[in-house]
Amino acid sequence: MALLIWIGYRSLMDLDARPYRAFVGVADAGSFSRAARILHISQPALSAQIRELERRIGFALFTRSSRRVELTAEGSLFLDKARRMILETEFINQAAREIRANELRVGTAHHSAQIMERRDLIDSFIRANPDVPLRVHGRTHAQLFADLARNDIDIAITLELISNTGATPSVAEPFATQDVERRILAERPVCVMMPTSLVPAGQGPLTLTELHGMEVGTINRSHGIGISEAVARRLSEVGARLLHLPEADGPALAHYGALLSKPVVSLGWFGPPPPGMRECDVPDLGLSTALVVLASPAARRAGADRFLQAARH
Repeated sequence: MALLIWIGYRSLMDLDARPYRAFVGVADAGSFSRAARILHISQPALSAQIRELERRIGFALFTRSSRRVELTAEGSLFLDKARRMILETEFINQAAREIRANELRVGTAHHSAQIMERRDLIDSFIRANPDVPLRVHGRTHAQLFADLARNDIDIAITLELISNTGATPSVAEPFATQDVERRILAERPVCVMMPTSLVPAGQGPLTLTELHGMEVGTINRSHGIGISEAVARRLSEVGARLLHLPEADGPALAHYGALLSKPVVSLGWFGPPPPGMRECDVPDLGLSTALVVLASPAARRAGADRFLQAARH
């Protein structure tokens, strides 16, 4: 640990990690001359970097012979640390570039690219704020909350369950209950997508009685544990038989429902039903989801505040 701290301190003087790149280059190539060609420096300069690194760390990294260069025992132990330092340096440089650019980092659930309201919000923000560079980072639902907590993203956009008090994160997901600022963009009731062969022409909403005993393809956790568990629990309460299809995110459920002629859960966010399927309201099911914009209440970039302002409209 002390060695890593020392390495980290020394690396502040060299944001390119040149000594560690030189060491790893020679170790991987097994030759100073080959490593020099790969690293595009002269062999004497490379040898000088390795000697200086050995002097500073206090032990030899290589045994040298006329035929081959081999790692010492100490060099073998040090190699993984040097690789880690190169990787950390790359992360540091990337973070510095992002800070210089003042880039707004928007994390979105992978499936949300198919949601019109999400696309419209980002597109309108980009048009209205050409001075704010923006990058969209695709994440799982759980990763969004973790990244927001670590300040790896500035804004998160995802689906959450609606309760009487508004959008409700699941306590089963790490970080999901953290203190965040929420803006609800839109709401949709949870419906059932039915094969048209099972729905008489002109039939209105489904009743809970009609759901009783019906096989219904239910949604998986890709949209969040809270939504998945609430939908499965409510369908079980009304006597529906849960059906687990090969894939069970929102768009996939619609596809497999049409393929297998099975009723499936619909969250209502992913476009019109495929041919042969019809979306049916179930008013008494009592479940809805919201598309929400999340941001940490802590100090944040000006671009994040402007994005939240856009979400209010």
